[in-house]
Amino acid sequence: MLRNLQKVIEELEKHKARMLFAKKQIEEWGEISEELFEDPQKVAVIDSFIFRFTKFQDALGKKLFPLTLKVLGEDIENQPFLDWLNRLEKLGLVSSEEWFQLRALRNKMTCTYPWETEKIIEDLKEALNKSELLLEIFERFKTYLGERNLLKTT
Repeated sequence: MLRNLQKVIEELEKHKARMLFAKKQIEEWGEISEELFEDPQKVAVIDSFIFRFTKFQDALGKKLFPLTLKVLGEDIENQPFLDWLNRLEKLGLVSSEEWFQLRALRNKMTCTYPWETEKIIEDLKEALNKSELLLEIFERFKTYLGERNLLKTT
């Protein structure tokens, strides 16, 4: 189980690096406007950021959350996600409010059509800001697990 946990951490580190790379490029462009969507290379970077944001968020909730609870000896079989989230909140790793905000944003971004440029811009700006929260949650988990010697240090 610890090996699986380490693999999930490594996966998240890759998503993190790629998300931050795309974020940095987007931020270097300055104001986010509809003109950006006329440049195929910029659209590819925006798409990359959105993809990595959603993959990062998914891997946290679907992989890191349950594995963390399992390595801590929690019996989470047949428990709904909300129970996992409540337990993680009690451990100080993530708040339900934070998580549901991130999940709502992720869902908005994946349900937007390419011609809804204004909505994409609005969601992109929010995701650029909320990416810091995603990373903060990830760091909380790494610190918590590291303090309990549940992660391999490099």
